[in-house]
Order: sequence, then C-alpha cells, then structure tokens
Amino acid sequence: MDPSDEVIDPVCGMTITKAKAPFNTEHNGSAYYFCSTQCASSFDADADAYAAAAKLHLPGWGQTPHPESVVKQFRKD
Repeated sequence: MDPSDEVIDPVCGMTITKAKAPFNTEHNGSAYYFCSTQCASSFDADADAYAAAAKLHLPGWGQTPHPESVVKQFRKD
C-alpha cells in the first residue's frame, strides 16, 4: 500500500485508507475522509473547527485505535 493512500479521520484521529473510508467530503478545497457516519456528521456540524484542528499535526494524531463499531464494518466474519 502506498503511504499516500493513508489519511487521518479529522474527527477521531484514526488512520484509514482513502479507498476503504466509507465517507468523505470536501471543505474549502480539501478532501476529508471518515471512518464512520458519526465522524462524518460531527465534521459536518463544525467543519471549520475540525479542519483547523486537522492541520495542527498533534503528537499521536493518527494512532487512535479503531472503535469496535468501525471494526465491525470491515470484518468478514
């Protein structure tokens, strides 16, 4: 996998791949990808704040474990 395919959900901080992100949107000319409907809805409710925070590159950002509700979406059992 190409590292450029990985993105960070701007709401929960989880690293996901663009191809497997179930939701995405564009805001002020930038694309944002989300792991779940909850994250997409939270972003839509305050897109400017989440977009600004995503640009800060905080330590540990992108290392958030996947919540069980998201893991279920990708399981094949």
